[in-house]
Formats: sequence, C-alpha cells, structure tokens
Amino acid sequence: MRKPLSFSYKLAIVLIMVVMGAIAGIYLPWFALGILFAVLAYVLRLPAGNAFVLGLISGFLLWAISAFWIDMQHPSSLPGRMANLFPLGGSVLGLYALTGLLGGLTGGFWSWAGAKLRFN
Repeated sequence: MRKPLSFSYKLAIVLIMVVMGAIAGIYLPWFALGILFAVLAYVLRLPAGNAFVLGLISGFLLWAISAFWIDMQHPSSLPGRMANLFPLGGSVLGLYALTGLLGGLTGGFWSWAGAKLRFN
C-alpha cells in the first residue's frame, strides 16, 4: 500500500504544473497543457486519484489566472459580452471560473490518464 502524499508535496506538484503549463502555454497550443500534465503525472508516479485532483486544481488555477491576466492587460468589452451569452448573469468573474473549470477538467483528466499508464 502506498503512503499518502504530504500537503507540501502536493503543493509543490501544483506549483510545478502551473509554472510548466504557463511556459508551455506561451509556445504551444492549448492541448499541450494536457499532454504536459500527463507526462508529469507519469514521471512523478502520482496515484490516479491524486493525479486527477492535482491536475484539476493546477489547470483551474492556470486557466482562470491566465484569463484574468489577459483581460487586465488588454481591457475589452468582449468578456462582458461573452458572459452575457452564457447563463452567468453577465458576470465576468463567472466567466473566469467557467474558463478555469474547463482548464481544470482538461488538466485533471490528462493527469489521471498519465497516472493510469503506470501499471505498478
């Protein structure tokens, strides 16, 4: 039976995933985040459950913060108009959360897939 991962180890993994995902996001397409998370989960030998949760948190943070950062750097009315298209009541923060959720699910499922590649 495996020993549970410590909080500081999980925090370090989230930090590594966010930093490497941000660097990869500059040069590579959006789906490279998932492939990177799968490789990290495989290499770091993460258990499948922890891999999903850590990928979910990392992807959420990365995409939500990126959406906020881009909107602050280049102010536009587009996020507000997009928030009106979705049932968010025009909330731009809700749009950031929805963006983060999509990034989190992408990161979580890819991390889980990378962890499941390991058979032992």
